[in-house]
Formats: sequence, C-alpha cells, structure tokens
Amino acid sequence: MSAPDYHEVIAIEKRMKDAARKLHSMAGEVGMAITIIDYDSDRRKNLLARYAVKHIKAGESATAADALARSDAAYEAELNGLASTYEQAQATRKQWDAEYCSWDTARSLLARQRVTMDTMPETEQ
Repeated sequence: MSAPDYHEVIAIEKRMKDAARKLHSMAGEVGMAITIIDYDSDRRKNLLARYAVKHIKAGESATAADALARSDAAYEAELNGLASTYEQAQATRKQWDAEYCSWDTARSLLARQRVTMDTMPETEQ
C-alpha cells in the first residue's frame, strides 16, 4: 500500500465536510419526513373516517359506509395525495441515508489514512 498523498487526504476531508453541511441543511426536511412516515397509517385512517362518517350520518351501516367512502372519487384523490407525500418523505429519508453513508465513508477513509501515516517509518533526510 502506498503512503497517503496530502491531496488525497484534503479531497476526502472536503468530501466529508460537504456531506456534513448537506446533512445539517436537510435536518428540517428529514424531521418532517420522519413525522409523515411515522403517522402515515393514522393519516390514511383519519381520511377514510372523514369520508365514512358522511355515509353513516346518512343512515348507512358501518360496512356500507366504509365501502362507499372508499369508492368516492374525492377520497381516492386525497388518498393519492397522501401517497405522494409519503413517497416524497421516503425519498428524503433515502437521500439523507445516502448522504450519511458518504459522510461515514469519508470519516472511515480519513481514519485509515491517519493510521497509515502513524505507522509509516520516518524517512531520513
């Protein structure tokens, strides 16, 4: 294995700093994404309940109200909106995961370079 090059170390350090900045800038988006992902089931159930209650108030049974609510075009449109939001939240989480992987890889490479430099024999001048 060759000795670490100064420019290599600088490039890795830059990559790590860029990834850290990106992670910090994504904090708000990731927080919202986590909330959307964690509460997706509740949001879908709430949406169905809002549409079903209209049919229950009109005298339908709970089973019929559920079926009628699910067949409502407006319900389907709102459900698709929730699905789109969920998909965007998952994409944000995956983007954060990828950026974190980049940061962690750079951190590991820097640690390896440091160990390599510490174990290199000193050269005489």
